[in-house]
Amino acid sequence: MARREVTQFFDDLDNTPLTADEVNVVEFSYKGSTYVLDLSEENAQKFADTIEPYIAAGTKVTRTRGRGRPSSNAGKSDSGRNRRIREWARDNGLSVSSRGQIAREVIEAYESANPSDR
Repeated sequence: MARREVTQFFDDLDNTPLTADEVNVVEFSYKGSTYVLDLSEENAQKFADTIEPYIAAGTKVTRTRGRGRPSSNAGKSDSGRNRRIREWARDNGLSVSSRGQIAREVIEAYESANPSDR
């Protein structure tokens, strides 16, 4: 007997089914709490467009994670870029998760191969 688990993603705003490649993970903080949303490209863009005036008027707060050099993707949350990195990694035989944080080594390899996409 074989067992196969299938993960189905859904847009957190409109409950639309999404493939792993269509999921845009959006993380944001408000009033001291951090939130994560799984969104379609359209809803992720709506979120970005809505929050942009507040980001432009606000001051970015940088938090360090212990000692040492920050990871090369610190502060970057470009879902399109993350999708390109994942696609590049798969095309080049590297193991990469379909969502969540991308390993620093994978990002560094991608940036070495694609210096114009930093």
